[in-house]
Amino acid sequence: MAEEEIKEITNYIFLDSEPEKADLILVFGTQHEEPILKVKELYDRGFASRILISGGVNRTTKENEALRIKKSLLALGIDNKDIILEDKSTNTLENVVFSLQVIEDTIGLKNVKKIIIIVKCYHARRALMTLKKHFPKSIKIIPVAYKIFGLDKNNWYLKEKGIEKVTGEWQKISKYLAKGDIEEL
Repeated sequence: MAEEEIKEITNYIFLDSEPEKADLILVFGTQHEEPILKVKELYDRGFASRILISGGVNRTTKENEALRIKKSLLALGIDNKDIILEDKSTNTLENVVFSLQVIEDTIGLKNVKKIIIIVKCYHARRALMTLKKHFPKSIKIIPVAYKIFGLDKNNWYLKEKGIEKVTGEWQKISKYLAKGDIEEL
């Protein structure tokens, strides 16, 4: 891969921001442990008092992601009353669409002005693009990304797994833009 191509992909795919006080933390389901500690840290530091976990049955592990993450968060001392579940989704679009309904049903969309999203570093752009397409424009979305497989914007192109994951996102974004499932930032 040429240096210019690496730079273009890196600048496009990798998004992150500093957390700020929000009404809700939304964590996208995963089989990995990394987001659990990030959610706990932000919750303990008072960035949000409610957590929405979105994720259904994982195709690989056959475990319900939302329930597994909830169990881990409860074990870390997060209060059950502060956790909201969306436990049916199987992909990013469903995470977003189903979470939107859960927020409306539990909190009310009119009561939500800012949401912190917890996402894999290479998934942040697509997650934001999906949220932009489907969530009310009045809600500010704050991406907080975490590393997975040791990958980040400085090394993804040096590892086979990084190339696979990041170029996969690059391709998915083009595909989902064409389908109208996501919206450019």
